Amino acid sequence: MIAKKKQGKDFSLKNQKESGLASFVARPIPEEGEIIDFEKAVNRELRDQEIDSHLIDVYSDKKGGRVDVSHMNIKKKPKFFLSLLKNIIFVALLVALVNFVYNQYFRNDNDISSLKLELIAPERVVAGEEFYYEVEYFNPSKFVFSEIYLEMQYPDNFIFDSATLNSIPVLPENGNYAFKLETLDSGERASLKIKGYILNLPESVNLAVARLTYLPGTFSSHFKKEDSSSTIIRGLGFLVDTESSNAIFINQENEIKIFFSGFDDGLLTEKLSEFDIFFDFSDGSGGEILGATSSLSLASNEELSEEKLSLEKLSAFSWHIANLSSLMNRQETTFKYRVKNKVDAFQVNISLRHRLSDKEYVFWQKTLKPELVSSDLSLNLILNDSSNDQALNFGSDLNYSLHYSNKGTKAYQDVVIMAILEGEVLDFDSLVIGQNGERSANSIVWSKNELPALREIKAGTEGEINFNIKVKDFNSNFLGKNLELSAHAQYSVGGKEISGAENISNKIINKINSDLNLKEELRYFNDDNYPVGSGPLPPEVNQKTEFRVYWTIENNLHELRELKATFNLPAYVNFTGRQELEVGSLYYDDDLRQVVWEIGLLPTSKYLLQGSFYLSVTPTDNDRDKILVLSPGSIVSAIDTETGGVILSKTEPKTSRLEDDDIAQMNNSGRVK
Repeated sequence: MIAKKKQGKDFSLKNQKESGLASFVARPIPEEGEIIDFEKAVNRELRDQEIDSHLIDVYSDKKGGRVDVSHMNIKKKPKFFLSLLKNIIFVALLVALVNFVYNQYFRNDNDISSLKLELIAPERVVAGEEFYYEVEYFNPSKFVFSEIYLEMQYPDNFIFDSATLNSIPVLPENGNYAFKLETLDSGERASLKIKGYILNLPESVNLAVARLTYLPGTFSSHFKKEDSSSTIIRGLGFLVDTESSNAIFINQENEIKIFFSGFDDGLLTEKLSEFDIFFDFSDGSGGEILGATSSLSLASNEELSEEKLSLEKLSAFSWHIANLSSLMNRQETTFKYRVKNKVDAFQVNISLRHRLSDKEYVFWQKTLKPELVSSDLSLNLILNDSSNDQALNFGSDLNYSLHYSNKGTKAYQDVVIMAILEGEVLDFDSLVIGQNGERSANSIVWSKNELPALREIKAGTEGEINFNIKVKDFNSNFLGKNLELSAHAQYSVGGKEISGAENISNKIINKINSDLNLKEELRYFNDDNYPVGSGPLPPEVNQKTEFRVYWTIENNLHELRELKATFNLPAYVNFTGRQELEVGSLYYDDDLRQVVWEIGLLPTSKYLLQGSFYLSVTPTDNDRDKILVLSPGSIVSAIDTETGGVILSKTEPKTSRLEDDDIAQMNNSGRVK
């Protein structure tokens, strides 16, 4: 128990250095207040020691020594350029790392499959025209490519001639299509050129494929590359056409005419100057070729003699044709044939072939599908000397001839023949009927009353009926309409009604060409009365006068190709070279003395074209008091892409009177002074 505190007496520790039981016993027992003061003193001492310990931690260095806080040491930060240098070094190391990874794993020269292969071929060639397939290959890698082997897949109708590797002749293996090529070093390029030609149908697409295998570096596996290219046959260098009736008579002699024309300068190749022609008749028809003849040909130059085609029979259905010449405007041959039996869907397949040792190459073919007629009395309708379908121009004259013939053994009495004409573009007001035929709507009828020869047509008798009509001129009402026209004839015997399919002639169907038109004006003044010419007017002797020629081309109905206009200059008229055009190109052909405006393709969206050029004339004494012909009439020509017909139109001649120039005609007689 703690003793009660004595009032008014201090308590303190004396002689603190002494310790021991005696001193402790000798002390008086502390009072309660003294004990409390003692505890406070102890706690204060412990707190001071703890604070000292924390301060020692704060003011000690890493080695445990005391830090002198009597003064302060300030450390400076690194300068800016040192920081920048560190960043640059870091970026450089990063770039080097990326470059290393790229070079090791991603660079093209490490790609063993990076060989570049390209097969180059012309887009369009003429059949038989020699050209090159060029196989270019390049090694962009760091490896050497060896064991290079090229295999060509040619079009079926390609004929190989020769090959060169980097201009050095090489020999193919395995039938002219395989080539063992030399090693290709890193960065090396090589080119193999294969020469040959294609004999195939016009507009045919001929695909060639190049396949190349190679061994890169020390690898054990071969790699493969492939490329392809297509070539279109744009034509033969000449045109081939046939003429035959679309209705033929069984067991009677019929004709097929084959024409060769439209030779392009320099495009008739030696391969096509001679060839074989084959005829294939429907099975069961008993069709046979009776013979062939070559007709006279028209020379393109008056100094050349007319030349016939050479014909040699090879078999019952084939003939060899030679002597085809580009110097001729037209060469033709006629084949006589007969069909013994009537069959459904009868047809005659005609093909032109070039024969080589290994095979025959077909480069032209056509199928005729005439109707077979079982009648001894035959009718054959001819339009403008042809029984073929043909394209016509607006304003054309249609001259029809209807030939009838009794090839049987009995006579035909009271024959009535009727011709039927159909087409909105026919101008019936212009119809002229021969042999007193009677018109009824769109038909013409001949009987024994109009033509006494029809009272009886004896065996072996034949005759001809003629009539003609015009095609209407173009007008805007024709836009969007069917402008096709047709004509055929039928007969009846003994007053019977005209009907049936055995008494009908061939049918001629005509498509109407587009309304291409060229307007030409020669002027000294334009429409605004501004002078576009120069020099004296009318022209004077030894003085140069210039005129401006205006051309306007109009076309509405169909797309045209190979469109051009030509102006043949008289000897005393010169082309100055000045010109203005919307489209195409205009040039002067010095040899032909022609100004030519070549346009090419003309779509229907472009219905009006304009161009102009300048001419000059310097009259001589011989021209005095004469009116000079400045233009003999210009010609515009084109091929209608819808009808396939050739359109040809010519303008009226123009003189120094300048018929198209109203201002000039006020004081211009046109006579040279």
